[in-house]
Amino acid sequence: MPERDFMMIFSIDTGNDKIKTEGNVTQAGLKKLDYIPEVAEEALYYNGEYYMETVERLSYMYDKTADDRFYILTLLALARELESMEREGALVPRGLIEVALLVGLPPAHYAALREKFQEYFYRGGEPVDFEYKGRSYCVAFTEVGMNIQGYSVYLVLASKMGLNERHKVCLIDFGGMTIDYLILRYGELDQADSLELGMITLYNKIRLSINRRYNILLDEVDIYHILKRNRTGFSEELIHHIFEMAKEHVVELLGNFREAGIDFNTTLTIFVGGGSIVLSRIIAEVWERYQGEYFVIDDINANAKGYKMRYLIDHQGI
Repeated sequence: MPERDFMMIFSIDTGNDKIKTEGNVTQAGLKKLDYIPEVAEEALYYNGEYYMETVERLSYMYDKTADDRFYILTLLALARELESMEREGALVPRGLIEVALLVGLPPAHYAALREKFQEYFYRGGEPVDFEYKGRSYCVAFTEVGMNIQGYSVYLVLASKMGLNERHKVCLIDFGGMTIDYLILRYGELDQADSLELGMITLYNKIRLSINRRYNILLDEVDIYHILKRNRTGFSEELIHHIFEMAKEHVVELLGNFREAGIDFNTTLTIFVGGGSIVLSRIIAEVWERYQGEYFVIDDINANAKGYKMRYLIDHQGI
């Protein structure tokens, strides 16, 4: 085993749509290359194969430990984080890098998958070698800290927004496949669950409707840019139809919370996650029917930042 040269804390939010670290975002898509890439290409060499990120995400996986693809995506995200550290002047040595890896799971999946997810990354704490853009790394995940998605975000926001003094807070993490939500009363976790009504569900409904109505095959990237109000070249009629479907989806989502006994009129509601950011204007439009206070946190890396903050609180008492 190589001698340890370096220890780091690395937090990552392994979403079904995007992989988020504290400072980077990687699409949750991976392809194996059938050629040897140039050094400048953003390719990862691991276990005798070259891999590269692709905009076409992986199919939804309830259990991401079924194969090595999310492990490889995590190595790719780690390599990008290490590259960013070097670019900013931090010294990243050539020897063994011991990593405290911090990951999370949706509330509804946490109990069933926690141990399996932890072991998937830990792998006995043995060193693993890989290359990224021609740079060799040797890392060992010596510790894997598990988190409930959304709760760590609450911890980050609590001190800034005085959330622990609020009677009831509903935090909604609008992700790729799941909508994770937590209810907290004066800072104490009261309820946590997940709904499979995330952005992937919305994308699939839109793609099917557009194909039937206009005989046009859209991909998720097209829909994403339309919802972000980026220039795309599609007709105003088609764009209007997509926004109407997105509005219906948000109405349905909030209606599900009402059926679950959550009254937005008497609750401070906080939306986080990539879906909340993309749909922020639609959320504002739909929210006009409610009287409660709400916020959209414009930080797609919030879960990863929260994992690290919780780790530091637990281990260093800060």
